[in-house]
Amino acid sequence: MSDGSIIELSSGTSPACPFYLGDSIGGRLPEYLGRHDFDEFYLVTSEPLYELFGRDLAARLTRAGIAVNLITVVEGEGAKGWPQLTALCERLVASGATKDSIVGALGGGMISNLAGLAAAMVYRGLRFVEIPTTMLNLTDGTLSNKQAINGALGKNQFGVYHPPLFIWADVAMLRSEPVRQHRSALVEALKNGLVNDAAWFERLESRLAGGVAGIRDDLLGLCHEVVRSKLDILALDPGERKAGIILEYGHTVGHAVEFLSGGALLHGEAVGIGMCAAARVGIRLGITAPEVLERQEHVLATLMGAPIAVPREFTPERIVEVILSDNKRRSGSAVRFVLLPEVGRVHVVDGDHETPVPEPLLKSVLADA
Repeated sequence: MSDGSIIELSSGTSPACPFYLGDSIGGRLPEYLGRHDFDEFYLVTSEPLYELFGRDLAARLTRAGIAVNLITVVEGEGAKGWPQLTALCERLVASGATKDSIVGALGGGMISNLAGLAAAMVYRGLRFVEIPTTMLNLTDGTLSNKQAINGALGKNQFGVYHPPLFIWADVAMLRSEPVRQHRSALVEALKNGLVNDAAWFERLESRLAGGVAGIRDDLLGLCHEVVRSKLDILALDPGERKAGIILEYGHTVGHAVEFLSGGALLHGEAVGIGMCAAARVGIRLGITAPEVLERQEHVLATLMGAPIAVPREFTPERIVEVILSDNKRRSGSAVRFVLLPEVGRVHVVDGDHETPVPEPLLKSVLADA
């Protein structure tokens, strides 16, 4: 059980923000919010999450004398677009939000992105607090400063960098998550080891020997380790403009299949598929050792039960079409991949952490994958 203690970290991004991590620390949120001057607090969440966590959280804040205004939104990738963003911005204004207000984003990555982008846009910028309710958002999404919505042609195409005032990471909220959601988060954790720390990959591989459910025994310790694994990478490039791009390993194909699935694939599941596709691309180019793909597939498929094959209904042509509209696309016609020569190391040429991949080769790999 928790003693209510809080581990204080920094998000590691630029600009950085405080990251408060603990177990069953909801009772201390009023204290930490009270360190800031504001008029009212606008809690953005979904109706199911309000019933799970929001009602109790709002009651705690109200008892502490903090005025709470509830705004509910619809969850899901299909709702992460302009109509709901526009509606949220208008509701914040109509509800009386001012430049002195704080927005609270209670939810997973979709709600955090939506509320964070709305906070960035209303009155040219309101302060907001991230309160993640999923392991993926707690250990990965909240550390990026990225707020975005999907477009008609791809994922996260419209957005800004807008740092939260602070991140309130209470692992007690993760205990109600299905194992599948935890598995999705652990794919990103594995990725951190694959691109930067072979020892971390091996430790996590060992911990997963008994299956994903076993990690629930020490959620605080595990989440602390996963957060640290990403912070180690962000320390190399807090703006994620150069070396930080290695965090996108698996996301080139991953984002495309996630978008095409319409939410049927969780983010981590799609990234796992993308990592295996990237390893196959690297092998075909003579960059990646076959062992990388073998170890990835063993951990993802055998130990975690995660998908590793590209869904048959997504043709190589359609996947490449979505990739070419991706939010990380740079100039030039070639698709660019983060590739690994070995576990724990990214292929770098002349300071570039991405490798151009000929489109015909990529389509061939996707057809086989």
